[in-house]
This record gives sequence, structure tokens and C-alpha cells, in this order.
Amino acid sequence: MRRTTTHELLDDDLGTPEEISTSLDDLWRINRRLGGVSSNLRMLEHVFSRTGEHPLRILDVGSGDSRLADRLRTELAQRNIRAEFFVLDRRQSHLASGRPLAAGLRPVVGDVFALPFPERSFDVVMCNLFFHHFSGEEAQRLLCSLAKVASQAVLVNDLERHVLPYLFIRFLGFPFAHSRITRNDAPASVRQAYTRDELEALVSSAGFKNFEVKRVPPFRLGLTIWK
Repeated sequence: MRRTTTHELLDDDLGTPEEISTSLDDLWRINRRLGGVSSNLRMLEHVFSRTGEHPLRILDVGSGDSRLADRLRTELAQRNIRAEFFVLDRRQSHLASGRPLAAGLRPVVGDVFALPFPERSFDVVMCNLFFHHFSGEEAQRLLCSLAKVASQAVLVNDLERHVLPYLFIRFLGFPFAHSRITRNDAPASVRQAYTRDELEALVSSAGFKNFEVKRVPPFRLGLTIWK
């Protein structure tokens, strides 16, 4: 399947408030039931096992309504790993939907290419189902921007482009895609996701040497860039 870039409706809130809220609910359902929580948790545990940093100071970029960060913080605490989460999104309305302050998170509205933090402000900078929106030099700039404010690692968790997840979400995904926004965006996300070889080549071309890309079921890729 050839990579095809396209516009996703949720990026620009192209829907009614109810549709947008339902789409954010869909994204949380996908992360909760289709490996988003478990795969991000494994990646964070891998960083902790290697660095021993404790507590972890984590920035989640493109965090949407922040429910994933909230769940990860809770899961890490149950494993006796303390973590302070900052959640960044360019749309305040998305962050507000998840009530991050009430969850003990630190919400920030900002631009991923001009992050409002000094260098090495966080142990880990992560993003989930976000990187596939970027291509070419812009994708390389994004990785450099994330790496600039990380002291230990950058974690990218995203879809792996493959015909099977595309067919599933396109034709059988109604239990996970209640909103028309999600029914448009989810297949589009698979089509513009990267393969493992493409992601490795892109990271290397951005100048990074110490990194690993692993396949994470079901049909996700986990990129770790070590600082």
C-alpha cells in the first residue's frame, strides 16, 4: 500500500462540537482497546529500566484530550514508577475535554515546532498517533524539536501502514468509530502512516544514530530515540 497524505478533519475541528467530542471518545476507545495504552506503557517501562530516572518528567505532545496520559500516569504509579505528565496540544478545546488539571496533569497549548520549554526540560518526550501527520523535512523538524527538550529519550508510537488495519477500520471499525469524523480520519491515518523501513530511513536522515524501531501489535510501530 502506497503512502498517501491527506487532510484529517479533527486536525482543524471540522465538525460540530458534538461530533468532535464523539471523535475524541473514539480515539480514546481505540487507544484503550487496540493497544495504545499497553504499547506506550511498555515503551515507558523500557526507558525506566534503562535509565533508572525516578520520578519521570514526561511531555506528551499532540495529546488530544489527555486521557491517554492520565491512564499512563496511573498505570506507572501502580508499578511504583512516579511520573509527572505535561500534556501539549495546539487546541485548548481538545485539552479541556479531558479535564487534565483535575487529573493531576499539566496542560499546555503550544506549537510542536516552537515548544515553550528550555532544552532538556523533560526526561521523556512522547507522541501517540500523531507523527503520521507529518512528512519529509517537516517530519524531520518535528523529531528534532522533540529531541531538543528531551534529556533521556523521545518515544513515537504510531500506526504501521498495512492493508489489514486499513480494511478493518474502513469496513469493520464501527464499534470504534462512532463519529463521522473518525470514519473519515481513521482510514486516512492508516494510509499516511509509515512502514518500519520508511520510519527508520526518515529518522536516520534527520541525523539520529542511536534509535530503535520495533513492531508493536496490533500494527503499530514504536520508535525510541535515545539521547
